[in-house]
Amino acid sequence: MKQTIAMTGVKGFLGSNLAVRLQNIPDVKLVVIDRFRPSFLNDNVSFYRIDLTDPKADMMIYEALEREKVDTFLHLAFFEDHVPFSSSYTHEVQVIGTWYVLNACSKKKVRKFILSSTTEVYGADPMNPNLISEDAKPKVNQNYKYMRDRLEAEELTLKFAKKNPNTKVFILRKCPILGDKVRNFMTWYLSGIIIFTVLGFDPMMQFIHQEDVLDAYMMFLLGDEIPGGIYNVVGKGALPLYYIVRLMGKINIPAIYSVAFSIFWLMRTLRLAPFPPQHIDYFRFTFVADGTKLKETTGFIPRYSTKEIVEEFAGYVKLKRAKIKSK
Repeated sequence: MKQTIAMTGVKGFLGSNLAVRLQNIPDVKLVVIDRFRPSFLNDNVSFYRIDLTDPKADMMIYEALEREKVDTFLHLAFFEDHVPFSSSYTHEVQVIGTWYVLNACSKKKVRKFILSSTTEVYGADPMNPNLISEDAKPKVNQNYKYMRDRLEAEELTLKFAKKNPNTKVFILRKCPILGDKVRNFMTWYLSGIIIFTVLGFDPMMQFIHQEDVLDAYMMFLLGDEIPGGIYNVVGKGALPLYYIVRLMGKINIPAIYSVAFSIFWLMRTLRLAPFPPQHIDYFRFTFVADGTKLKETTGFIPRYSTKEIVEEFAGYVKLKRAKIKSK
C-alpha cells in the first residue's frame, strides 16, 4: 500500500538525507513543506512553499495534507546546525511553527506523527543519573531560550497526542550526531584547533553515527508495528570529554566556568559560535540517555559505538585540515 509522508525541515542533515532516501522508494509518496524547494528533490516530490511563521500556515499545511492525502507527518523544522541571534524568531519557528503543524495534522487526522527532538531536553544537571530513561522529567536551563523552545515543542506534541488518540505519535530524542556530513554544535566544537573545557568537569558524552540515526528514523517512518511514545535514539556507549579531546588530537585548555562562559559569549557575539554560551553547561554535566527502550521495542541496535564515531570524525577533521594546508 502506498504511503504518503509529509515532512518539514528538509535543508538540515536529517531532512535532506531522509528526503533523498524516501523519494527513491516506489511505494512512498513524498510531500515537502518548506520556504524554498531544495535542488536535490526529484520531480515526483510534491513541494509546498509555506513559511511556518506565517499566521495562515496551519490552514495552508492542512490544505496540502488534504490534497495529497498525507497519512504520516515528520516534523524536523528545528535549528540543529545553528541558533539564530533573534530568540523571538527562533521561538516563532520552533514553537509557533510546531503549533501550526499540529493544528493541521489534527484537522487532517493523520495516522502517524513524528517529532524530532533531542536528549539535550533532559538538561545538563549535576543530579542526572548515569543513564536517563524516557520517563525522566526534562529539566532544561530556563535561561537557555533555544532549549526551552525544544521542550515546549515536545509539550505541545504530548497535548496533541492526548487529544488525538487515533494518531500514533512519536517523540524521538536523539543524542548529538557526529559525522562528516553533519553541521551542529558538537562538530563545530570538536573541529577547532583548541578545545576549551570547564575546569574540574569531565562529563560522559554519547554520540550517534549519521548513518545510524538515519536508519532509526526510517524505521519509525516506514514501520507500523512500533507503539507510539517517546524514544531515546542514541549510539552505543559513552566516553569522558577529556578522552574525546585526546582522540581528536586537540589541544585542551581547561578554564573556570566564568571564563569559559565569557569565551563562548565572545565567540557568539562575534558570530563565530553557532549556539549561545548557555550550551556550555552540556560540557559540565552528564546527560547520557538510555537506549534500552528502543532496542527492546524495535530490536534496533546502532552499528557504531561512541568511540568509533569519534575516531572516524577525528580522521575526517584531520583529512580536511590537510587538504586546506595543501592548497
